Amino acid sequence: MRRLASFLLFGFALAAGATEVWRWTDENGVVHLSDTPVPGAVRHSISDSPPRPTPQPADATPSAPPTVSLPTPQRTPTVAYTRCAVSSPENDTVFHQVDSIAVSIDLQPSLQAGHRVQVVLNGTPAADWPASQTSHALTGLFRGSYTVGVRIIDAAGRSYCNGAPITFHVRQPSMLSPLRRPQPQGD
Repeated sequence: MRRLASFLLFGFALAAGATEVWRWTDENGVVHLSDTPVPGAVRHSISDSPPRPTPQPADATPSAPPTVSLPTPQRTPTVAYTRCAVSSPENDTVFHQVDSIAVSIDLQPSLQAGHRVQVVLNGTPAADWPASQTSHALTGLFRGSYTVGVRIIDAAGRSYCNGAPITFHVRQPSMLSPLRRPQPQGD
């Protein structure tokens, strides 16, 4: 009961707007708080406590919060590519005795700022493909089958479009082929 009285007294001191509170312990070990000093009391300041909200009348309209102007981060608009595919060569095309293969990409909408074309040849990005081009010639292709696909990525490597890969075949005559044998020269 004494503690309850001490806390009530402390609460009244706060409500009255007191800025100083005196605390002491009596001979029975009970802690007392008061706004008036007593011998042996220790002074406590209430100014460290957070300010109490001021009650508003019930009919008062709430004030608008202060407007804070934050800088708008510059974001690249997200683009949904509707088409991203290898348009040339067609799937399973066979090329005979060629030095290069022209590859074209069908991209809709067109390549957006900050994005780049990455052509993947046999699972590895084609090193010589220009990042902003949708057509280019692949060179140095020897006899065999090749898989080529396309994806659109940004500088961070995020993918925006992955086209289905196609396969094409390069055929070169064998060294043993009759077409490669030297023809006899007539005199």
